[in-house]
Amino acid sequence: MKKFLLLLLAPLLMSTQCESDDEPIFNTEFLIQNNSDQDIIYLTFEDNEVLIKSQSHQFIAVSSNTVSFVKPTENIAFDEVQLYSKNGSGSLTLIYEQNPIVDSLWTFSKLSTYEANFKLIINNQLLD
Repeated sequence: MKKFLLLLLAPLLMSTQCESDDEPIFNTEFLIQNNSDQDIIYLTFEDNEVLIKSQSHQFIAVSSNTVSFVKPTENIAFDEVQLYSKNGSGSLTLIYEQNPIVDSLWTFSKLSTYEANFKLIINNQLLD
């Protein structure tokens, strides 16, 4: 009888255990989408070179907040975007710069209730 009673009460106990008073966390990822015909290089805050091949995208940062999604201008991971091309000798040439960050140049996509991303879409016209 005790086992039967325990089986009946187990779902009730487990459902009350799952409730939480924690605030939700809104995660916002920032990406660079390279839709141009050339490979580009993103320099990180630590001056590491990150290759973004043509027709691909690259994660560059994430920000979290308990109130809402974080706009590009409000993130603390980066305050500018500089993109480079590399010539045959390995020298970098600046081909795109966003300093300061401009929110309207980023595309917002809500992925779920608490996850979203902003993409900076680079095309040939921006690199001319």
